Amino acid sequence: MAENSLINEMVEQICLSVTLKGSNRDPSNRLALTILDNSVEIILKFYADSHGLLQDKEINSQEAFVFILDKIKDQNKIVNYEEKDIIRYHHILNEFRNKDNFTIKDSVIDEYVILAKILLAKLYDYRASKIEWDKMVDDARRHS
Repeated sequence: MAENSLINEMVEQICLSVTLKGSNRDPSNRLALTILDNSVEIILKFYADSHGLLQDKEINSQEAFVFILDKIKDQNKIVNYEEKDIIRYHHILNEFRNKDNFTIKDSVIDEYVILAKILLAKLYDYRASKIEWDKMVDDARRHS
């Protein structure tokens, strides 16, 4: 998958997450978090793979998520609190998978979306204004 195509797909997934969060249905935030976390993981793994940060066998390991975050923090692409927050949201999803009746707050989605946008900006130099993001979310809402 070419980098521009991947970025566009991840932007669409982030917008879809925001759209789901706004639907006020109980399972929507769980689905939004799942989509968002998968997007963050793809953003990280594609960057790691294209920059030689991991070997092939490591890219699919369960530790790859945290390992890649450590590597990009070492490259000064993210700061310590961003790394910790991304890991925290990733773990929230893992907790959700192991519990019944687990509710995901809107604020979790909102904050994780911000971190996903930071990753796109710092790893792929993708930036959009608030107005552009709002338009993309509206487009996703119309097409979903």
